[in-house]
Amino acid sequence: MSDLVIPPIGFERTYKGQVYRVIDTFERDRANGTVATIIVWVSECVECADSFTFSTPARSNKFAPNRRCQVHKRPGCRVKGGA
Repeated sequence: MSDLVIPPIGFERTYKGQVYRVIDTFERDRANGTVATIIVWVSECVECADSFTFSTPARSNKFAPNRRCQVHKRPGCRVKGGA
């Protein structure tokens, strides 16, 4: 895993005009015995502006984050008026 670069706490990434910030990283054991590094992100819901968190694997090549909190989540419905 020497080529894996973990973003530092406070790192910000913008996706479709919405800002996501790294607030934590941790490792967990996978069922196959290897270790996965997990990144915890925070952002603001596009519906109510409340903060919400979610996690992604550090090794993921795809960044398609949630844009809404758990109260306003609508899987399959795109956010209207976003970039």
